[in-house]
Amino acid sequence: MKRIAYLSLLAISLMSLSCSGGSEKPQNEDKKEELVKDLNVNSPDSDQYVLLSTNMGDITIKLYREAPGHRKNFVNLVMNGFYDRQLFYRVKKNLFIQTGDYTSKTNPDGADLGVTDVEFTVPSEIDPAKRYHKRGAVAAASFNRGDYSSGAHFYIVTGQPAKDNELKLSERKINEELVTKKFHEVQVPYRQQILRLNNSAKHDAKKKEELNKLVSKLMAEARAAVKGNEFSYSAKQRKEYMNVGGLPHLDAYYTVFGEVVEGMDVVDRISAADATSKGRPRAHIRINKATLLDNYGK
Repeated sequence: MKRIAYLSLLAISLMSLSCSGGSEKPQNEDKKEELVKDLNVNSPDSDQYVLLSTNMGDITIKLYREAPGHRKNFVNLVMNGFYDRQLFYRVKKNLFIQTGDYTSKTNPDGADLGVTDVEFTVPSEIDPAKRYHKRGAVAAASFNRGDYSSGAHFYIVTGQPAKDNELKLSERKINEELVTKKFHEVQVPYRQQILRLNNSAKHDAKKKEELNKLVSKLMAEARAAVKGNEFSYSAKQRKEYMNVGGLPHLDAYYTVFGEVVEGMDVVDRISAADATSKGRPRAHIRINKATLLDNYGK
């Protein structure tokens, strides 16, 4: 299956860090390709760490227990040797580095990397109150406004200090998504009615007006349900974003499932590598091997 995983990082749109061209979910999402076997049967109730040994140095990642689906999937990919010999196919200085296209192991120079993904996805585990795009965050590319994540593509945030207006914009985006998700919930009992009205509205002005009134009513219900529970960054998050850095505009749409605990200097060097206009490093930057660390920090 081909799905574009290119990034348009400076845009706040969903094309940024998305598997774009992929607004639709892979139909056989529950079937893992033969190249990825189910080896990671049980995830322990303890911290898990992964070492990315690259040709530019080592990067150690802590995986969050609070994102169990993404953690389990990532560990399974590592246990399969999936990331071994893969290239970082997209880098942007002071923004991010990305990998996950398994064809990069063998594709020749000049090949269109970042367009191939595995055949399965991971349900969203977005929670910006706890896991956010601070400097060093590890997150998954996503489909369909972040409803589900790429099964393999991930990125590591470098980022620069954010301004207050950027954080306020991110908060608005997150709250808009909360309303959108609540709207999807409240409209469930009206789905058949909405479908009938939508089909009739193409040729009947009264039906179109009726549909608009119903949608407005349900949207008002969704906004009322969210009111009083709006998201805002904590003082700690604001301080970290403004003093250390990150990419807050991605918080509404992408699941953060880990963070770099050692090797941010390596991440910075990779992000600053000489690259094409599409962000592909001109010299190969490769993950020689990804390893699950059983006793890290013990």
